[in-house]
Amino acid sequence: MFDSKGRKVPCIGFSIGVERIFSILEAKAKSGGMGQVRTIDTQVMVASAQKNLCRERMKICTLLWDAGIKAEMSYKVNPKFLNQVQYCEKELVPLMVIIGDQELAQGVVKLRDVQTQEEVLIRKEEIVEEIQKRLSL
Repeated sequence: MFDSKGRKVPCIGFSIGVERIFSILEAKAKSGGMGQVRTIDTQVMVASAQKNLCRERMKICTLLWDAGIKAEMSYKVNPKFLNQVQYCEKELVPLMVIIGDQELAQGVVKLRDVQTQEEVLIRKEEIVEEIQKRLSL
């Protein structure tokens, strides 16, 4: 069948209907039967409430990455705070580290649970341990 010269060509195969499975999953997701599905692995979003804090966000991301925490930040130099929060809510990122001029002056950061909107002030030195503790629950 596959050889125009009439030679026998050994072959085997099977199908599991991948397209049908995806169609069913998409329909369930649209109808609300599966709940919301996370599409990214980010555990912590490092956000800033004011302008000109890109370098500080990078430092905190580096600290979290070195500890094996999947962190992300907006790639805009001066992102709007509301956009950062909405991104976390849309993508189901569980935690936010929020920095501002006042927090930097005090040597602390705000750690926010995105789902409950609970915020606590934590010293910069303790942020890795606190995040690891919250993510292990």
